[in-house]
Amino acid sequence: MTHRSRPPDRGSATVLMITLCFVFLAGALLWLSRTVDQSLDDRTNAAAIALQAARAGAQAIDPVSLRQGRAVVDPAAAARAATSAAQQLLAANGDTGEVGGVSVEGNRVTVSVTITTTGRPATGSASASAVVGVDAPSP
Repeated sequence: MTHRSRPPDRGSATVLMITLCFVFLAGALLWLSRTVDQSLDDRTNAAAIALQAARAGAQAIDPVSLRQGRAVVDPAAAARAATSAAQQLLAANGDTGEVGGVSVEGNRVTVSVTITTTGRPATGSASASAVVGVDAPSP
């Protein structure tokens, strides 16, 4: 019986597996960091857009009440102005999203915006109030 000797194992399969594991791990970490970064950015953008939309809505003041020295927000005009401002800002930022809601309570306009650019919803909400004069107290 003849015994054939095999060539010695050089460990090339081990080196290949370690290299592949490192490459896949590095790729996963890059993907995860990009996704988390985009989600945080979407959340910040949603809050900023909601604030600007709320400010636009709070500027929809009834002119008759303004002449009488008080600020009364027109609810229908405020909702239209806030929705329009939010949609314009979403388009300008290149974000995909929608206005979750606009509520008007007295002189306070609250807007909720949801951005779904990364596939995960990121919601921001903000309020703004209409006041008369620079040093007027907040309602």
